[in-house]
Amino acid sequence: MNFNADASCLSTANWLKALDGGKSSQLSRWLNLYIAKGKKIVLGFTGATIADIAMRNPESIAMINEHPETFQVILRPFAHDIALLRTTIGFSSNFLHGERAIRKEFPNVHNFFLPPEFMVTNEQLMILHAQGVEGVFVNPERFSEDMRRRIPDFPYTVLGLFGCEMPCIPFRGKLTEDYLLSLHMFDSTQWNRSLREVGDEPIFIWRDGESSFLFPEGFAREAHWLECEDNKTSREHLGTSKIHFLKPDCLPPTYYRPYPVHSFTVWMKEFRMLGFLNRIGKIEASLDRLSEEEIHYWLMTINSDILSAIEKPPPCFPIRQDPGKPDIVELTMHRSERGFEGEEYLAILERFIASGKIPDYVVSSKAPHIERFRNRIAYLKTL
Repeated sequence: MNFNADASCLSTANWLKALDGGKSSQLSRWLNLYIAKGKKIVLGFTGATIADIAMRNPESIAMINEHPETFQVILRPFAHDIALLRTTIGFSSNFLHGERAIRKEFPNVHNFFLPPEFMVTNEQLMILHAQGVEGVFVNPERFSEDMRRRIPDFPYTVLGLFGCEMPCIPFRGKLTEDYLLSLHMFDSTQWNRSLREVGDEPIFIWRDGESSFLFPEGFAREAHWLECEDNKTSREHLGTSKIHFLKPDCLPPTYYRPYPVHSFTVWMKEFRMLGFLNRIGKIEASLDRLSEEEIHYWLMTINSDILSAIEKPPPCFPIRQDPGKPDIVELTMHRSERGFEGEEYLAILERFIASGKIPDYVVSSKAPHIERFRNRIAYLKTL
């Protein structure tokens, strides 16, 4: 599960609201669905998401740690960024801050890395390998039809630079659609049918964790999906089954052995954020000369959803309003003001680099994204 609190359709105010209330918070109640129903889940929190939870709802972190039979945590970067844009030092810094946050809060961590947007270069695979990462994931559905045919549908080993090899687990992309259909329509029929069609072989499924915080009656929809899942379906954490990864030399020549390069089109559809990216790129080019605090501010600017909120159209799809009823309506989920927030974060960073000071506004503002900014910076200082 990719859980990115900066998702472009999730407003900062709504996310912070989901963290309020301690053990009665929306997040805690959502986690408790999995505990109560005995459904194992592998959580991929970004470091920024963990910072938000640790500063505002530590009860949820405690709940995860108290139930290792239900929750397993995997490695993520701090910011849910676009790795194709990162320099070597920028990628390393983002990964290391994310890893530190994850290991600070969770003892039950599996050393597989879930790349944001399924974007990672083959040089970055080498960096991850050097940091002790034991595997990555790929989602063939995210790539062109030709490339999809060349990505194995079984666990295999991808090639990084300079002879590096990394175990890789491909996801079944269709099951992500079936999961979303279950939520949209209060109907798990297709989800269970797809699971039965697979048979007894282990399958790996990817989904976003924010879905239940976005849809009307989101918790009821997730609870319905979990309740209606075929009880013959067995869920496992990574590492509880022995996974065989086919080596590159054993792959037929038609398969693509390095990690495939993801399209960047939807994040730069109309190039409205080109100037923003250029400004970040100039700062990143001198990252090795920045102070640790300046790097913390920089991490606030590189989230992929800053671009998504500006460049991507709003998702539109039909949903059933109540289980068991035929009424279906069209839902449009508008993008948040993440682009504006990113612009302000970048302006704060540039002013801090130039003068060593932040505007008084940052200290006093009650705007949700500035409150989150202050909390994340305070958390980063603890790592």
